[in-house]
Amino acid sequence: MIVLITLGLAAASAMAAWAMQGSMRLQLAEHTATQAEMKAWTGVMLLSKAVAAMPSTAALTAGRAVGFGAGAPAGVSATLVEKNADGLYVFDVVGASAGARSVLRVAIRPPQNGPGGETTLPAGATFHGNTRLDGSVSYTGTDARNLYVLDGSLTLSGSVTGLQQVCATGDITVNAAISVDELCSNGNVTLNGAAKVNKISAKGNVTLAGGSASTIGTIQSNGDVTLNGGSASAGSIQASGKVTVSGGAARANEIYTESSIDWTSSATATTLAANGSVNYRPSGTGVATAITAIGNVTLTSAGTVRSGGSTTLVGYWGQGISSRLDGAGLLSGTSWGANGGAVVAAGTVGSAVTPFPATVKVKVLAGYNVAITPVTVAAVASFERPRITVDAYALKSQANFAFSGVDASGNPRLEASGVNGLEDGSYYVAANASGGRNYLCKAVTGTTCVTPLMKLCQGYSDYNACLSYASGSWTLQGTTMLPGVLWFDGNLTISNGVWVNTFLATGDITTAGGVKVYAPNYVGSDYTCLGRANSAFGLNAWSSYGFASSAYATPLCKGTPPALGGASIANIALLSGGLKSNGQFVGGNVLLGSSNEIYGSVLAGQYLNTSGSTVVAGSTYSAAQGGSTTRNSNQQGGSTTIKVPAGSGAYDPGTTPCMSGCSTPSADNVVWAAPR
Repeated sequence: MIVLITLGLAAASAMAAWAMQGSMRLQLAEHTATQAEMKAWTGVMLLSKAVAAMPSTAALTAGRAVGFGAGAPAGVSATLVEKNADGLYVFDVVGASAGARSVLRVAIRPPQNGPGGETTLPAGATFHGNTRLDGSVSYTGTDARNLYVLDGSLTLSGSVTGLQQVCATGDITVNAAISVDELCSNGNVTLNGAAKVNKISAKGNVTLAGGSASTIGTIQSNGDVTLNGGSASAGSIQASGKVTVSGGAARANEIYTESSIDWTSSATATTLAANGSVNYRPSGTGVATAITAIGNVTLTSAGTVRSGGSTTLVGYWGQGISSRLDGAGLLSGTSWGANGGAVVAAGTVGSAVTPFPATVKVKVLAGYNVAITPVTVAAVASFERPRITVDAYALKSQANFAFSGVDASGNPRLEASGVNGLEDGSYYVAANASGGRNYLCKAVTGTTCVTPLMKLCQGYSDYNACLSYASGSWTLQGTTMLPGVLWFDGNLTISNGVWVNTFLATGDITTAGGVKVYAPNYVGSDYTCLGRANSAFGLNAWSSYGFASSAYATPLCKGTPPALGGASIANIALLSGGLKSNGQFVGGNVLLGSSNEIYGSVLAGQYLNTSGSTVVAGSTYSAAQGGSTTRNSNQQGGSTTIKVPAGSGAYDPGTTPCMSGCSTPSADNVVWAAPR
């Protein structure tokens, strides 16, 4: 006999429940005819985990029986038939019960990967696809509070506070008063509100528009920069394209451009440098601006001017150049002639329109050369971040309870794994003999358990179900559930209640008003592992709900007494969407209702939308992986607060399990199965 894993069933439990992403995904038959069939499917689940846990160098022999080790359920066995031409192990798995016998032939990929596998989320919030922040959105906490938008544009409206770095691969539009350290974009940046930003960098154009009183430290652009009206100001502008400062009192201290400058604001600058022309028309006299241009210069007033082209003074009487002009081309002006009022304190030019006013004190030297060093602006680098795959199917093997559907009587069906005191395998959720709901059992009569084993969750009362299912959608309602990792095949709606769980759904996740979700790592070991009350989070002891005090999730809680081991999946509060075996991505939207409190990371395979008074204490990530028919962008509205981080010492919102391209053992290895 070949023993695949020396720790037997306990080791398989530690691997958590089985999921598949091969060319087909196995599900329990809609109407399991016999206990023997259920045992055969349970055997397939255990066998897939056992093979995944083997060393990649392991070799099996055809015709040999496979033992699961001590603790395996009675009536389950397996034999290796062959290793076929595709390199797959083919087994016959037998389930036997009360004289009945069921055989499944199953093909499983050999073990290929090494141990471990986690993914680091970007600090703060990352959204793929177009994103809007409306209403009152606040980011708080001591860690990095960054907002990244990939494969889409970002619009900031309403009141947005607390952000540090805000970057997008598309355009950024700001329509309100915000304060951030940095804006960066691979597209254009437009500020229509009174923003305060230390640095803006854009591969496209930068526009401060609409008369806003924006205050910017540094602007760097591969395109054009425009300060349009109002009292918008910038400390330094470096641009490859044209810089325009127009209307009102818009201003910049320094401008360096490889193109031209057009300044018609009444305010003044300290330094202007351009490889093209400069048109500079501030108001007043005695302006001390230093202008350098390889091209022509047109101005009302400045301190010094160095021009490789012509120089034209267009100011009124008494305006001009208060210090010195060095111009290679023609000097002329509007307040000109022998009685004109244009002013040049000193300088040399290549030629001049004569006669010029006595106040223009220049030397005319034909062929005069003005050496000007061209402006060189460093190109803005592309903003990039690695894409993280969000896939609930890839995490099914880590679920303590995986819900796949209901039987003919409407009883939810699930696969349990890694729950202390509960054998891994297939279960129903049904009532006990007294009508109390939400118990686990192996067999049912109608909607009643033959032998109730363990209470799973608490409804609004002992006689209300906490789970319902219809048309591919699950609804969770009531008070709470045993802490652990929950996996749902389909959409999930969470109504009311306080839940200490990781919710994984292959479809969309929607929350109703007043929902609280705590990731298991967030609240700490006392509640998650020991079932003790936690008044700080409004959590009663497990015993008050009728839960077994020892029914903790063994992959999350380690040692004696059990304590949180920092399992990365327990950092997640909500994760939606999955990649089917045919390559189609389904679901993936997360829709948070009003007055929600989510203490854990939120990962949406498609889009994330918040509304009302919502708190998320963790990283937020949306992946825009599929073609949603119900949503077309991310949106945070109402009053939304993103906190980073908080929670127990085991909580790390920046770490999640790897879901694609991982070097982790995986039970997603069953390629096909068929009854014999």
